[in-house]
Amino acid sequence: MQKEKVNLTVVVIYVWRSKAYIPVQDQYESGIFVGTEPIYIAELKNNDLVQAVNAVKEKGHKRIPDPKSREEVIKRKDPVLAATKAKSWKQLARNGASYTIGWTEKEIRIDMSRVNNRGVWENDLQKLKMLSPNTPLENIVGIILEDIKTRPEVLQ
Repeated sequence: MQKEKVNLTVVVIYVWRSKAYIPVQDQYESGIFVGTEPIYIAELKNNDLVQAVNAVKEKGHKRIPDPKSREEVIKRKDPVLAATKAKSWKQLARNGASYTIGWTEKEIRIDMSRVNNRGVWENDLQKLKMLSPNTPLENIVGIILEDIKTRPEVLQ
């Protein structure tokens, strides 16, 4: 039996100090998504976020070669950390939030972050949202903005 190929579009929103940072998501040949430039910065307002998410979606997922070594991964200057001016991913996790929106032909999935006991982000399965594939982007962004209201640390 041949495995059905799923067409997946991914947008990741990082919220930090009252702003949303939304990098273009390129895709390694192995299939892993990675945030790259440009990074769209938006106010935490529905219209601003919708425009930024649409801009990132329109860029698509450029295929890029897999890193050749662990050192290459470690040396990579992450554009999200550069844009936010956070010193590390742990600092970003401690005072920020991460939202991943995934679109397929069958559904839209919103994953929302929480900080685990190691101080890094993981998906909070209690907050996972599965939506119809024809859900308007304004509604998707509205769900994220409602969650942001429960996180005062991201607004400081």
